[in-house]
Amino acid sequence: MTSLARAVIAVSVFVATTASAQDVEMNMNVQVDDVDMPAAHIQMKGTGPGGEAESMDMDVQAGGARMNIKMSGGRPAETSERTEKRERRVPEPRHHEEPRAVHVKGMASEPVFRDCGTGEDPGCTLKRDGQLAMDAETFRGVMKALKSTDNELTREDMAEKMFKRNYLTARQFGLVLDLFDNELTRLDVAKNAAPHVVNPQHSLGFSSKWENSLNGEDYIEIMSAQ
Repeated sequence: MTSLARAVIAVSVFVATTASAQDVEMNMNVQVDDVDMPAAHIQMKGTGPGGEAESMDMDVQAGGARMNIKMSGGRPAETSERTEKRERRVPEPRHHEEPRAVHVKGMASEPVFRDCGTGEDPGCTLKRDGQLAMDAETFRGVMKALKSTDNELTREDMAEKMFKRNYLTARQFGLVLDLFDNELTRLDVAKNAAPHVVNPQHSLGFSSKWENSLNGEDYIEIMSAQ
């Protein structure tokens, strides 16, 4: 076997093996010229894995001095198409809402007007020593108890005990003083009740309840000291 034959066989086997490994179907045409300078022309055509046509031409000369390989064909160019979808967002219309009134429930405060049994009494909402004056119901009970006693000395003792625990407005205080006819007894009642009158400055005018001016002056001095 000549060297040319061995070269052609080797190249053919190599090409066939490569085509098989690449999963390519291929037809091979080999032409050998052994007259002047031994040479061979190999032409191969086939189909690639993707169905595309491929061909390759090879010229082989004896001695292996020159080998020209020409390969033509190829796979179809892959075309990728990218579609961008842009969405246009339309802003939703804003609805302007009117502010709503919010009712805040706070702690219950003391009423502006209290009924102390004396009409619109300015001292009814005032405090002394942190205490309010007697309300209407309590004051009516005190007055009823004092009026039920005919003896002024007994009534005086009763009033002293009641006013150690309860507070009075100036108007309530004036009504209590009217229950005592004796001026000295009335003065003693005033002296005992004065520390519990919530607005003593409003009671200074009650000095006119005393016909004796000395007793009236004593009363003014007691109430002015509060």
